[in-house]
Amino acid sequence: MSEERSIYNVGHVVPDNLDAFKGRPCTLPFNHPDYKPPEPYEVAALTGLAGWSQTRTADLVGVKSNPKKGSTTVRKWRTKKGNPEYRQIPYANWRLMLLYAGVVTLDDGYIYQTSKVAESNKS
Repeated sequence: MSEERSIYNVGHVVPDNLDAFKGRPCTLPFNHPDYKPPEPYEVAALTGLAGWSQTRTADLVGVKSNPKKGSTTVRKWRTKKGNPEYRQIPYANWRLMLLYAGVVTLDDGYIYQTSKVAESNKS
């Protein structure tokens, strides 16, 4: 069973494929100085490009969902900032989504952490 989704560009540079996510500030490890939490449109773009419904996304990252209604939690992550319903996606949930989508690997965070430790040992 497959669901089609439209991805609309509302004035942001929205990635048009999963590879386009690589190198964006929201895909960097949490402790990287250039890391920025994903914007709601980035959460929506990732789930849309991966072909995941709200229910599928919720199942992948371990939040509540209803097979008939989707996931309130995922919907709130995708809601425009400024709306009272908006909630920032927790880093662990976002990173897990990036891993499942193949945008990042487990080694990406490890490599950054290892290089950071090596630099601090030089001083």
